[in-house]
Amino acid sequence: MVFIGLAEIARKVFKLSPELSRKFVHVMVGILVSLAPFFLHASTPVIVLGVIFTILNYTALKQDSLKGMHTTERVSFGTVYFPIAFTLLVIMFWERNIVLFVVSMLILAFSDTAATVVGERINSKHKFILWHDKKSWPGSIAFFVMTFIVVLFAFPVYSGLMNNHPLPFIHLVTMAIFTAFLATVGEAVSKRGSDNLTLTLTAALGMDLYLSSMQAETLAAMGGWVVFSIILGFGAFKLKSLSVSGGFGAFLLGVFMFGMGSWHTMLPLIAFFVLSSILSKIADRQSKKDIISSKGSQRDIVQVYANGGIPLIFSIAWYLSNYSIDWLYWAFLASLASATADTWETEIGSFSKTLPLNILSWKRVPKGYSGGISLLGTSGGILGAAIIVSIAVLMGFIEWNLMLVLLIIIAGFLGSVIDSILGASIQAKFECEVCGKNTERVNHCHEETKHVSGILWLDNDWVNVAGSLSGGLIFIAVYFLFL
Repeated sequence: MVFIGLAEIARKVFKLSPELSRKFVHVMVGILVSLAPFFLHASTPVIVLGVIFTILNYTALKQDSLKGMHTTERVSFGTVYFPIAFTLLVIMFWERNIVLFVVSMLILAFSDTAATVVGERINSKHKFILWHDKKSWPGSIAFFVMTFIVVLFAFPVYSGLMNNHPLPFIHLVTMAIFTAFLATVGEAVSKRGSDNLTLTLTAALGMDLYLSSMQAETLAAMGGWVVFSIILGFGAFKLKSLSVSGGFGAFLLGVFMFGMGSWHTMLPLIAFFVLSSILSKIADRQSKKDIISSKGSQRDIVQVYANGGIPLIFSIAWYLSNYSIDWLYWAFLASLASATADTWETEIGSFSKTLPLNILSWKRVPKGYSGGISLLGTSGGILGAAIIVSIAVLMGFIEWNLMLVLLIIIAGFLGSVIDSILGASIQAKFECEVCGKNTERVNHCHEETKHVSGILWLDNDWVNVAGSLSGGLIFIAVYFLFL
């Protein structure tokens, strides 16, 4: 609050530019919160502070107040993502390894500022867009270098203060390079300030993954997963299954899901991705569902995480439990089974000779309409969920237990049913005022469409997130209640 007040005074009294005052707050608050472990010993009040400042920052942004902290030349929610990142890091690393929390906050304070300062002084020909926010090559290089420096110097200093064992210099350098690379990608693939969240999480999880792999003497395997993730993301982009942002998103998802879960998470995810992409390509060639749906078979980063984000969260939680909580892995399978079932219902359902039925009104709707179901599509969804679970069983990732296997499959399928219900009820629907067709697109026939039903911001991607989350939560609820 003191730094925010100083920034307001500097902006109003000394006529400091809003951008400079914002950077001042960004750096000073980053340094301040990195010192939290030396003043606060319990995590609960720290988490409460993070939640409070998330609410306060969001309110200030919406009311256009505290301009010394919020003002930018573009629409950005960075000041909201900042305390969210802080809170998540506290939850994950306060007890596990507090040094990772500190170093990640320092990366956010210094590396992000360095990228902004350098990037703003570069002409447009050096700039690029991976997803939404405009970045620059010199800015990204500055971010990489600063992150490398922060890890190289801050990690051993804070490790010493926490009385941790020193890290061998060769491993310190290698970890700094690895962390800087992941965080740079996390910073570059952003939208409206989301890099404040993604760069901190990728940095902290990257350091933790390196340290755990070093202790388990599996660094070579981790390197293999990184290379495989690069091939996966780039290959999917070249095959036009993923957009540029989707390729980078798949890379990050692969590094953490494969690195942390190894074959247990890798094989089910690859099965989902490869088989679903093939189905999407085939379905796109014989149907016209793109008239209705907001996106085609080439998935962007939002779609990658709409389907894979919840399974990733469950796999990270399983990893952070040191693989001691089995039901977290089973919930991962259920959430991925839900995403698979939803995708297969749509793609296989497009081959049906009859129009689908609205899951709520039971009226005929066009193919590709969210909330539409068919016998063929439903059968395909059950098959998709069963394949994901079957892979885990056949590979020995879970022991054969008929009740457990059926529960995961059913939970996954029910998650896709909830997806359909949400799609039919509250998902945003639009109408093209040029051709008169119903669509999920905000633009159609090169014109802005008319919102006719549902919640305006609730698109198919959010519905997919809710569906995969429902699959995991249904499994957890039933497992603890009846098994």
